[in-house]
Amino acid sequence: MVPALVAVVLAGAPNATEALVRLECHRCHEVENVAPPPMAKQCAGCHVDLSSAASDPQRMKQGHAEYGEAFDRFVRRTATLYVDVPPLVGLARFRASWLRRWLKAPDDLRPHLAESMPRLRLSDADVEVLVSGLGLSADAPLPTPPAERLAQGAALFDAKGCATCHLFGNARFRSQPAALRTFKRPAVSVYARAPDLRHARQRLNREVVVQLLLDPRAVNARAAMPSLGLTADEAALLADYVLAAPLAAPVKAPSTPSLKAPAKRRSPVRYEDVDARVFRKVCWHCHSNADFADGDGGPGNTGGFGFKGVGLSLASYEEVMNGSIGPDGEYRSIFRKGESGEPVLLEVLKRRVHENQRDFVKPLEDGRSSTLDASADAPLGMPLGLPALEPEELALVEAWIAAGKPRPASPPGAMPRPTMGR
Repeated sequence: MVPALVAVVLAGAPNATEALVRLECHRCHEVENVAPPPMAKQCAGCHVDLSSAASDPQRMKQGHAEYGEAFDRFVRRTATLYVDVPPLVGLARFRASWLRRWLKAPDDLRPHLAESMPRLRLSDADVEVLVSGLGLSADAPLPTPPAERLAQGAALFDAKGCATCHLFGNARFRSQPAALRTFKRPAVSVYARAPDLRHARQRLNREVVVQLLLDPRAVNARAAMPSLGLTADEAALLADYVLAAPLAAPVKAPSTPSLKAPAKRRSPVRYEDVDARVFRKVCWHCHSNADFADGDGGPGNTGGFGFKGVGLSLASYEEVMNGSIGPDGEYRSIFRKGESGEPVLLEVLKRRVHENQRDFVKPLEDGRSSTLDASADAPLGMPLGLPALEPEELALVEAWIAAGKPRPASPPGAMPRPTMGR
């Protein structure tokens, strides 16, 4: 497997090229006409490469020799994240107004993906450079067909099996497989890249939808959508339905997540548990040790995706305790009190729990109208672009801090360090 190809037409738009490189879009997406970064800097590429190790006995043997049994867990986790990066071919098909909004405050377009587009620190100038450089078209009026035509479109949508891959908000169809009604990865990998069609009316003009239905690859050269053999009249009917049908009512807004204090643990809290279940499981992706990552410590350490490096490595106990670089250029503890009075580390982990209400929509549980009100300028929760920690994992971190952040029992260097891109 190779990273999802991003065929962006950038001829005559050098500023857009510069912005894509500066923002490091090619860490997850391979950008046409832009040299890919080294494997150590490829997020999706590294995951796709590592996930393939499961079927390569020699690589598994080598991994076991270097990491022991932990390598099995690492490969399993890798196979569930950043291996279904959506191709971005033919970006000119999108409505400019949608892309302007979405780049500043991305929402969940594909409910069956366990990761989401992170909110990057894009300036208005960055957004305009990308929108104008990609040659997006102006918005065209959306259709307003009569109810009878919408009913005909709904019947055709079901008969042609569109619901086999696509969700359409909370609407249910007879042809909809049970797997599309759940939220489990990687069981639904075959559907992962299919966007929820409730967004089509914000993203696409009618003419583009008709073209996509008649010949998907003429609009998007990497489209996985099959040709349905539609007539021009059928494509127009389906386009009107998708772009104008009333959306099913959103579900009841989810309540604010409960973040109660963890129950007292019967066994001592160990750093090794926090490291294995939290730091090593997720945080190393962005907060790695540059010495063990081919000179790249990830966006949260040496910088990336437009973010300035803050020098935070979570690769060892000593580095966790070192903290991160503050505005004055000096290191400061990640356990210092934040705005809430809790340690900053806990604040950003808990903030991600709340962000999940906006960033992840479970299939057929779309309450979007009440979950997208978070400010795009709010501080970012962690892990960036990934699901929040599970309650048990969050409680483990909280209990470890409350116990005085005890040191690991094993001597320094006994635990394997991350080696990104290998």
